[in-house]
Amino acid sequence: MAYTEYLDLYKLAQNKKSLYYVVSFDVVNSKSLSNEKRQLLQENINVIVRYVYEKLVAKEKELNKDIIIHDYRFKNPWDKVDNGNYVDPFIMGDNFQFTVLRNTISKEEIVNLVNECKKALNMQEEFHIASGYYETNEYEEGKTKLYRGYLLQILGNIHKPELKKELNKVKIINKTM
Repeated sequence: MAYTEYLDLYKLAQNKKSLYYVVSFDVVNSKSLSNEKRQLLQENINVIVRYVYEKLVAKEKELNKDIIIHDYRFKNPWDKVDNGNYVDPFIMGDNFQFTVLRNTISKEEIVNLVNECKKALNMQEEFHIASGYYETNEYEEGKTKLYRGYLLQILGNIHKPELKKELNKVKIINKTM
């Protein structure tokens, strides 16, 4: 099913005590870049994602608490072994996203880490930045709880006028299937 069919669950999940939090970055006007600049952009995104991930892992050690998800189903994009169902941090084209546990690190801290690396790379591109909560990593629960995959798609597109329009139309109903 299309992720837009779950916008009501998205709205509900933002007001609940959802366990998972995602911060999403999408490059502004990336389609207008030349192929050469797009290639460099992809390389820079990979550097940023790895940099932020390593900073989050270091912060976990410093605080002695989990920030990222430590679940056998999750792998990072540079894992050599395909041992997970979910990739996190998530990269899809010019969009990248970090999943953290609720109330462990703020959106601003993640944005600051991204900007720190972006500055070191001398990147000029700007990002659409969005964030939100989701409730489950279990696809089977996706009819009654906001599933991770739907949130990733929503956040990657939330800055687009057509999705904003759809979100404004959403009436929250109780899905009990």
